[in-house]
Amino acid sequence: MLTYFIIPLENIINLQTKLQAAKIANNRLNEIYLVKSEYDELAHQIPEMISPGILEIRDLTYQYGFNSPTLEHLNLSISPGEKVCFVGTSGSGKSTLAKLIVRFFEPTSGDISINGIRILDIDKKTLRKYINYLPQQPYLFNGSILDNLTLGATNVSKTKITEACQTAEILSDILNMPRQFQTELTTDSGILSGGQRQRLALARALLTDSQILILDESTSNLDLLTEQKIINNLLKMNDKTIIFIAHRLAIAEHSDTIFVLDKGKIKEQGSHLELLQKRGIYYQMLNTKIS
Repeated sequence: MLTYFIIPLENIINLQTKLQAAKIANNRLNEIYLVKSEYDELAHQIPEMISPGILEIRDLTYQYGFNSPTLEHLNLSISPGEKVCFVGTSGSGKSTLAKLIVRFFEPTSGDISINGIRILDIDKKTLRKYINYLPQQPYLFNGSILDNLTLGATNVSKTKITEACQTAEILSDILNMPRQFQTELTTDSGILSGGQRQRLALARALLTDSQILILDESTSNLDLLTEQKIINNLLKMNDKTIIFIAHRLAIAEHSDTIFVLDKGKIKEQGSHLELLQKRGIYYQMLNTKIS
């Protein structure tokens, strides 16, 4: 008789753990459901920005919580078509700055503007069309290589696709695959190496109409020779402003302007030769790398 009471009680006790897990899962789902889509921002929409313009950063500071500022009182400007490179040790604020430019983060104080328009007054959908950000680990989705390149658009010409793949040094890799552009990929893209994933993502970015391209260590998985070929190809693109977040100083050497970040501040800026002549932080970084 006692068994009839014990078993249900044990089931109730065991159910507590499952209920607790379900409650946690439900709370997490609610957090996702309550997130407002950034594309719902209608208050600050402006017409599409067609013409290239100066990217200007004024007295920019970014601080997370009560920590020390990641970036502090940054001031700089980047002209249309200019190729610039941000260098610095890990934690100097390079990637944070890149993410602030595309509004993944919001600045604590200061302004970022394009064509004289504050990016906070530009809805994110428009801004992301104007600026293309490539992370170190790009995202590929289930579908063919062609679908991943065009994002489903049907009005992209074969010539443009070929040119983008040539610039990204991925065309020969694709043509050597049995199904070429119809090769099916998955989100983990096991059939592609890390370097191939990065090059495919770069080709995809080049197929967009963005005026500014930010490469946040986006060639880190490539060998030096392939990386140099890609950098040389990108430097010839006069119609795009390119911002390199460098993991190798070789990228900086051919940039128009180099910004040296240290502990969240711009300590030096200038061309490769100008910074070598200063014999400052950049010079020391280069010598350390060589040695």
